This record gives sequence, structure tokens and C-alpha cells, in this order.
Amino acid sequence: MLFLVGLGLADETDITVKGLNVVKAASKVYLEAYTSVLLVNQDKLESYYGRSIILADREMVESSSDEILAAAVTDDVAFLVVGDPFGATTHTDLLLRARELKIPTKTIHNASVMSAVGATGLQLYNFGQTVSMVFFTDTWKPSSFYDRIKENRQVGLHTLMLLDIKVKEQSIENLARGRKIFEPPRYMTAAQCAAQMLAIERDRGEGAYGPESLAVGVAQLGADQQRMAAGTLMQISEFDLGPPLHSLVLLGKRVHDLERDYIREYAIDETGFDKNWEEQYGLARLLNIDGTKTSLTGLRMSVFLVHGFRWARNEIRVHVVLQEVDDAAPNNLMCGDSEEAMNENFRELYPGPMANLPPLRFIEPLNPNTEKFKYPSEPYAYVADVVVQSEDIIDVTEVMNKGIRAAQWDAMADLRDIIAKGEKIGWFVVHNGDRHLAQQERLRKDEKGVNGMEDEANAVEV
Repeated sequence: MLFLVGLGLADETDITVKGLNVVKAASKVYLEAYTSVLLVNQDKLESYYGRSIILADREMVESSSDEILAAAVTDDVAFLVVGDPFGATTHTDLLLRARELKIPTKTIHNASVMSAVGATGLQLYNFGQTVSMVFFTDTWKPSSFYDRIKENRQVGLHTLMLLDIKVKEQSIENLARGRKIFEPPRYMTAAQCAAQMLAIERDRGEGAYGPESLAVGVAQLGADQQRMAAGTLMQISEFDLGPPLHSLVLLGKRVHDLERDYIREYAIDETGFDKNWEEQYGLARLLNIDGTKTSLTGLRMSVFLVHGFRWARNEIRVHVVLQEVDDAAPNNLMCGDSEEAMNENFRELYPGPMANLPPLRFIEPLNPNTEKFKYPSEPYAYVADVVVQSEDIIDVTEVMNKGIRAAQWDAMADLRDIIAKGEKIGWFVVHNGDRHLAQQERLRKDEKGVNGMEDEANAVEV
């Protein structure tokens, strides 16, 4: 049998008990040593495992794997992988070859950078596609990573950058001459990665990120001497994180205040970090309405501060049609009896979450100053459990600091998972510039005999 055994991230003691038992019992033990490396040498591993280890370089694994597989036909062979065995496509390919030869396989999992990066305090479900950064040369500067980052950033997700390592690599001259002379090992630093990212942004100029974009550099993840630094890409490009291995995370826009609070401890410059966060990631960015920054001290009429999540317009239409919510207008949920009809429908369909929620609001983003007025102007609406709107000034900070009850937040999360799975729950500033709708909003309150500002206060205190 062929066993793929994950070793974890740092040293010889990171192996699992199950993995260690496999290593001790195997007839042969190979160590894959080119997609990543541990922070200890081979001698330490052999001493701790009580076994001799065969070093498997790229050439052996990718070109001469027959030797490994041949032994697994009749005996147990352990193939050791830094991190988790499925952290690199090479190992999947090895398993596929074993399948073709009818060799049974088993995988012993372990921690990998893909999960341990959560140690930065950035939430794993806010990560998008993982990308790799290779060492640039004078004639080769691949930028395929840029498109993946751009896609992540467009939906607000973080990007984990896996950085290049060069182990047992030949120079072009030695490769051309067929000489088995290898270059000294090289490990990319977070600083080098950030510098190369900025160089590609200057070349492409598509605004996927910039010098002021926030990132977190990580060194020796999972080790006792693990180190992190949070700052702009420009700051990271000039910062020494110490010995390898390094990785880097570029922040997306969908960040939570808990993430900010956690990574702030690693800020290279706390004052600059706070200012940059507020401008690019915090409420100040959300308040950029019609290109004009609105003061954090307040918002005026036709601007809603809401707590909730987005619900895609096409999903709204499907829901209204299939559930036969006749009084709801899927293109204008703020109009007429739509809101009450939707609440009634939700209470029938989702009694569990709705039992812990106040009457929901459905807030539409709308900018009537566009060249061609069209309603709705966005392909989504906001499903909200807290909504604040007023002709007077609202203290945004005061509203948000009151927070949301745990039971109410959990109920919103349950509802979100049912109708809009994957959407972020948070505070949003929604601009609705339709004066007719604003007038309807006031009439709706008057008909209920509730003063507008009192209604807002009740909503905030829910």
C-alpha cells in the first residue's frame, strides 16, 4: 500500500500519531522535498522517526515515480509530504498513477498553510483563490496570478499567496550543458513577493491592488518562532520578516472588525494602519456616495444604514413566483405591500429564524441620477433586521456600537444560509435616491402612527 503522510508545517514533532505509526511500520520511507520544506533537517526527522529516509526530489517524483510505486505493490511505502498531502497537485498525480496500477492508497492528513493561515486572524471563509508567486527573471515575469487576485478582489475576498522555493535547481547554463550542478536553495520572502506584485500592477494598471492595499506577511507559520507583519504592500516590500518560509495574504474588502482587531497587533505602523483601514476597508469607504465622502458623524435622507445581507434579484424573482407572493413586487420590494407580504411569507416558510427576528426590511440600492433612469439599478436588494434612515443626522458610530443580539445574529445567519448562502452579513450604507420612495417611506410610518425617528430608535434597539 502507498501511504501519503502529512508532516505538518514546522518540525519533526508535528507528525500525527497515526502518521508516525505508518512511518515506523513502512518498508520504505520517502520524503518529498521540493514543494515545501520543514524547518528542521533530514537527520532530525530520522532520529525522531527511528527510520532512514530517502529524499525524493522533483525529478524522482515527477519523472521516476515508478521506483516508489513498484515498492508499494508488495510492501507498505510511506511518502512524506510537508503540510497536507493534497496541498500540491503533484501528490494527486502520484495517487492517480497508483490507482492505474491497482495499488491501494491511504492518506494521513495534517495541518497545511491553507488552514493554518487562519492564525493571522483573517477568517478562512473570506478567502478566495490561492495563487503562487514565482521568482521573476530579467526575461520572465509571469502575471497570471494578477487575474486571480483581481477576481478575488472583485468579490471582496482575501488572497493567500504561496511563495516560490528553489531547491536543487540548475542554472540555465548547467541545464543546457547537462551538468548536474545545482544552485544554492532560495526561498522567496514576503518583501520580494510584495515588490513583484507592485511591479506587475505598474505594468498592468488595472487597479487590482496598489501600494496602499493592506496585506499580512507571515514567516515560519506553525513554528514557535512564527512571525507576522501587517501593513501596506509598500511597507511589506521593505520589511524583513526573518528566516523562511514566508507567505503573504492580500486583504479583500469583505473584512470584519474582528479581523481588523486581530491583525492590528501585527501592524508595522499602527497609526498608518488605522488611517489606511478606515479609508480603504472601513465605514468611510462605504460612505463614498456619488463620489463624495460623507462625514462619519452622520447621514442624510435617502441614505440607509442597514444590518443584513444581499439577496440577488434573480433569486428574489424566483422566490416570489414559486411561492406565489402575489402582493410582492420583486423589482421594488420597498413599494406598496411588498415588505409585509414578504415578511408573512418568510414567517410561514422559515418559522425558526423568524421567531428571533424583528419584521424584516428589504432595502433597494438606487441612484436616480444615472444617465438613464432604471429601476432597479442594482441586481440585488438588502434583507435587513436593523434599518436607520432619517432626514436628520444619524450618529453612525453610536448605532453600530449597540451591536446585534446573539440570537438575532444567529437567526439572520440561518436565514441567509437558506436564501442567499455565501453572502456576507454586516453593516451596509445603501443609497436610495428615489424621492417618491422616500415619501412612501414616510407615509408608511404615518399610517402606522409611529414617528419616524422613534421607529428608527426601536429598530436599532432590537
